[in-house]
Amino acid sequence: MMDVNIPSATDPLASVTKALDVLVLAHDRGEIGVTETARELGISRSTAHRILVTLQHAGFVRHDPGQRGYSPGPQLVRMGLDAIAHLDIRRQARKPMEELSEKLQETVCLYMLDAAVVRVLYGVECRRLLRVSVPLGQTLPAHVTAAGKALLALCDPARVRGTLPAALPATAAASITEWPLLEVELEEIRVRGWAADLEESAHDLHGVAVAVRNRIGEPLAAISVHAPAVRLREQDMPAVATALQETATTIARAE
Repeated sequence: MMDVNIPSATDPLASVTKALDVLVLAHDRGEIGVTETARELGISRSTAHRILVTLQHAGFVRHDPGQRGYSPGPQLVRMGLDAIAHLDIRRQARKPMEELSEKLQETVCLYMLDAAVVRVLYGVECRRLLRVSVPLGQTLPAHVTAAGKALLALCDPARVRGTLPAALPATAAASITEWPLLEVELEEIRVRGWAADLEESAHDLHGVAVAVRNRIGEPLAAISVHAPAVRLREQDMPAVATALQETATTIARAE
């Protein structure tokens, strides 16, 4: 039988597929051994062992002293819990977001921070003819969006430095691309409690966002109001931020 090495320079896709198969097996069985993994996946014992050791080093499986096999590791558990949390927050946020969108007559979105980007978890579009449309699953660099900056401001500055690219990318002419400017803005957001996007993610688009926290104050996601710049003026943003903070509190209480 052909042996597949992890990592493989000749067929990295096959290597990744096998590693994912091992993760699924570990999740389904709770504990797996080298022989069992090799038999179930049709690979050699040496390949199964290399995959498991690689996954162990990355924290996706664990092999404690005295334990015969490998069980799901902290990284796999964390990812599962994060997925559940984001499903829960989307369900909890739906009605309060719909009410806020109706009140402001603007688009309201729910975002999660995913390393250096933010991802849309849920969106409620307003009924105006001229409105912002934000597709589900869309990602943008975190530092160019109000939602991303609201969440980055709650992260340890060293973590922000280590996660975002050294050369900050731009998506619009007004995007922040210099680290000193970003760090000053994140500090301002920490003080006032909300973030703004002044045509930083796209031309003629403004946004305001606040973080949604759990009961012990940890950020779960961010909710943001998006509107054409002509309708969401800079002087209007504090009032919009107050409405967002009230909605965030409602969502958090439903946790």
